[in-house]
Amino acid sequence: MFKKQYLAIASALILTTTLIPTSSQAATGTKNLQAKYNNIKVIYNGAAVPTTIEPFIVNGTTYIPLRMMADVFSKDVAWDGTKYTITVKDKPNSQHASELAARDAQIRTLQGTIDSLNKQITDLKNSKSSRDDDDDVQDDLDDLEDQLDEDYDDFKDIEWKFKLSGDEDDIDVEIEVDLDDYQDEYDDMDDSDFEDLVESVVKDIWDEFEDADIDGEIVDEDGDNLHDFSADASDEEIFFEDDEI
Repeated sequence: MFKKQYLAIASALILTTTLIPTSSQAATGTKNLQAKYNNIKVIYNGAAVPTTIEPFIVNGTTYIPLRMMADVFSKDVAWDGTKYTITVKDKPNSQHASELAARDAQIRTLQGTIDSLNKQITDLKNSKSSRDDDDDVQDDLDDLEDQLDEDYDDFKDIEWKFKLSGDEDDIDVEIEVDLDDYQDEYDDMDDSDFEDLVESVVKDIWDEFEDADIDGEIVDEDGDNLHDFSADASDEEIFFEDDEI
């Protein structure tokens, strides 16, 4: 009996003894039917399914209201009286929707964590690359210091010592002389001698760092400033104590 009830659900919207053909190709019309009511009940998983419209039997087939069974199977039913169409849809599962929303929120949180970690990785790589570049430049400056010390260790019979710092665009130069040992030789130098020294040193630096602007000074070993100079790489001009060389 229940198998017949299940098979009859598709046409169970009938609320009276009038049947409407469901096929779009069938002719419309009315038929007078004899319906038998026998206090029919529908039991689903051991519980009676409530309905305001009692199921009935016509010609041995039991008809059950579609909306009644739609509630059992969590379906939404809509009746379009103008098109004589029944639409059945799945009901939204609130628990399922809640679980999906929670999962989506978790995914967004995890994606945010991934993005943050990726940014940290990128920053660390850039920082390491920058440090490596700085280390490479400083190594080149150290090598250039040694070369300058060697090249100018007897310029005008004076031993000059060099300290270079900065980067490939801006370099600070300190040229040191020990006046306790070379005061007389230093006093014998004139402006052109100092200019020759500075010009030669600047050109040696530009041979290695052609785009570097230079700020420099000649100092006593005790730290006293003796002369200042600067050089602009863009036009290769060298300035010594505010006078262009």
